Amino acid sequence: MNWIRAVTEAHKESEAPERFFYWSALAAMSAIVKKNIFLDRHEFKVYPNIYVFLVARSGMKKGIPVTFARNLVELSSEARVVSGRTSMPKLLQDLGKAITVPGSAGPTTKAQAIIISGELSSFLVKDPDALPILTDLYNTHEYEEKWINTLKGSGKDELKEPCITILGATNEEHFVNTVPQADVKGGFIARTFVVYSDTKPAPNSLVYKPKQLVQTSDFVPFLKELAKIKGEFKWTKETGEFFHNWYIDFDATRPDDSTGTYNRIDTGILKVAMLLSLAKNLELKMNMDALQEAKAECLNCARGARQVSMGGSSTTSSQTRIVMQALLAHPDHRLSRTQILRKYWGDVDSFTLDIVVQTLLSANIITDQHMGKEVFYKMKDEIVNEYIDYARKVKGVAP
Repeated sequence: MNWIRAVTEAHKESEAPERFFYWSALAAMSAIVKKNIFLDRHEFKVYPNIYVFLVARSGMKKGIPVTFARNLVELSSEARVVSGRTSMPKLLQDLGKAITVPGSAGPTTKAQAIIISGELSSFLVKDPDALPILTDLYNTHEYEEKWINTLKGSGKDELKEPCITILGATNEEHFVNTVPQADVKGGFIARTFVVYSDTKPAPNSLVYKPKQLVQTSDFVPFLKELAKIKGEFKWTKETGEFFHNWYIDFDATRPDDSTGTYNRIDTGILKVAMLLSLAKNLELKMNMDALQEAKAECLNCARGARQVSMGGSSTTSSQTRIVMQALLAHPDHRLSRTQILRKYWGDVDSFTLDIVVQTLLSANIITDQHMGKEVFYKMKDEIVNEYIDYARKVKGVAP
């Protein structure tokens, strides 16, 4: 069973990008889990609350997955949903009030909610303090008991055990207005998964009834069971070693970017890995496939954050081509990670290389081998032979 995959499969006839349903489903899970589970990192606890921005040009049907997630959480009656146009003072005021979540045993004073908006640029009334406050609230572990905001004019806001999840959508043009440069570099984007897509699925006029009509209620029972899971998330020996080795390797070549995304990517990966593990099996145990998937997805989002914030496309096609050509040109079609980064340092950084490698591994084009602290990538013989045959037929020469 993989609940996330079930969601994306159910929406395969939609014109909204699959990645948008994938991340909307993760946000819905995050809202339900709240602070019920955590991963102990010894210096602090990691809770799986996430901030997600779906970014694409106008007309890419971004609102469909956002609406699905909102309806899903509301139907589950397991979390507070905040949507519609509001202001930061009003939002804080509402989060500080005791409410009764439908289906719960009684009223709760905990400031735990999912903030959902189909168009982020119109969600919050312009307020220069809005994103800095949300940036602060993201750090759930820093406010185990309460978060306090005191201003001379509006008085004191106190949020008990805050845990905020955000799911929103916007286009590239509105992104610049929604997230000013001060917040791009001030930590908000570093804490946010920017899910960028410029690829539209197959067109669907919706003149004819889809083969599979999505029933949102079908996905609610899982969330009901998810809400019951409580406690500490545990590493396995295999997943602990994998993450440790990756972290040491990544830290040695960590890209320097003004958003600070790469400095926080390890925590983001762990948040998503917990959610993906639970989507596969409702156990408080890190799943290796989920951890590897989280690493690839989060790194992809990190590149999207940098590209959308600074302008430009988020595609890695040119870097993939560089790595492929480098492997083909090498006598034994094998290169170390360090060799690639040193030779192509102006075109490929360690973050992008992670995405390219994950893509090529998934496509069964290369293999990887760890030797001490170094990792080597080798193009499979059958792939090399295919390229050689193609080059001879088309160009008359070997590559």
